[in-house]
Amino acid sequence: MTGQQMLSPARLRQRAAHVVRDPLSRSAWPLILNTGSNGLLGVAYWVLAARLYDRATVGTNTALIAAMTTLSGISQLNMGPSLAVLVPRAGSRARRILLYVYGAVTAFSVVVLSVFLLAVLPHLSQLSEVLHSAGTIVVLAVAVLLFNLFALQDAALVSLRWGKLIPVENTSFGFLKIVLVVTLSGVFPAMGIFASWLIPMLVMVPVVSGLIFLRGRNQGSSAALGNGPREPLRRLGLDYVGYLFQVSSTFFLPVIALELLEPVAASVFAVAWLTSSTMDLLATNVGTALTVETSYGEDPRALRRTIFRRAVPLVALVSGLGLLAAPLILHLYGAQYSAEGASTLQILLLASVPRCLVTFAIAESRAHRRMWVIVWLRAQNAVLALGLSFLLTPRVGANGMAVAWLIAQLAGGACALAQVWRRRPALLPETT
Repeated sequence: MTGQQMLSPARLRQRAAHVVRDPLSRSAWPLILNTGSNGLLGVAYWVLAARLYDRATVGTNTALIAAMTTLSGISQLNMGPSLAVLVPRAGSRARRILLYVYGAVTAFSVVVLSVFLLAVLPHLSQLSEVLHSAGTIVVLAVAVLLFNLFALQDAALVSLRWGKLIPVENTSFGFLKIVLVVTLSGVFPAMGIFASWLIPMLVMVPVVSGLIFLRGRNQGSSAALGNGPREPLRRLGLDYVGYLFQVSSTFFLPVIALELLEPVAASVFAVAWLTSSTMDLLATNVGTALTVETSYGEDPRALRRTIFRRAVPLVALVSGLGLLAAPLILHLYGAQYSAEGASTLQILLLASVPRCLVTFAIAESRAHRRMWVIVWLRAQNAVLALGLSFLLTPRVGANGMAVAWLIAQLAGGACALAQVWRRRPALLPETT
């Protein structure tokens, strides 16, 4: 077949129609588009932040954002990913399920914040200096509560098959952050970066969550599964235990970097980490679509074929391009970031493909309710990533933390291949 035949309009239409018919591609493409737009806006945001604020301020504000996302991750009870299973199976009870989840997460957030402020914060010397006043602590608490709802409403949109709204929501959020990080640099130089996250959430959360509860209905049928039995709390609990391991080894890493490194060195790691994490969102979003479509009763074997024929090569391509362009990407933040952080970013990007194997394995295991697989994969990742970080970072610096992350993902990818991808998937998720 010639190149001209391969690119003929008829063949392109045929391929486009195949993608539209494929349930995983149909659910995943808005999330992939969202990842791309978020990635571009995120890079633009952090480039501006790095150039408008001094490096120590970037390091402390990044640690504060990491504290917010970590506390939010703990507070959410892992209900965001669980909605990808609960809502498709809920039928007409979808809005009631969402209301219960919003209420439970908000109540639990108060408990988590209280424990953190009274028992944990006093032992984090650098973060305690940032949160030096009652007003700053109140701002952090409000930000955690808002970030919970902001994350849950994205999960709700995906589980309701309203994923097309997510790029609109998150692009608006990204633009507002960019405008504010520039505007606040002159009037609020110490906390302008953190404030540029908080203010857009004050706008977006009431609008989007209001839409969900006023018009939230399943955009599809779970006839293949029915409105199965109530989800056992034991399964939700195990999923949450696994998520706690993930929170400790991902969201909290910039905070650990601030404790193990000087603020300037911590800012170098933070910029490299945030850049690589943006690329990892591609696998996370495809994994969410995999869980949703499996829970709606789509053929798991066909979904798995799509994962290995399209998703994994796409992650590898994006990561490879990032590896080549790492010095150029970091040069956007400033020459010092490029000189000191290019190797750190490249090491982190090497972990993207094994990381995506773990992400997809967890997504499939969640849909089939194999919770012990999730706990095991995330526990070994946390133990290796954190343990090796404390061992290597004092000796090697930011690159030591990146190497710890790479080793943890290679081990996780090997476990995912052994425990999940070599097994034949069941035709339908387990419902008992």
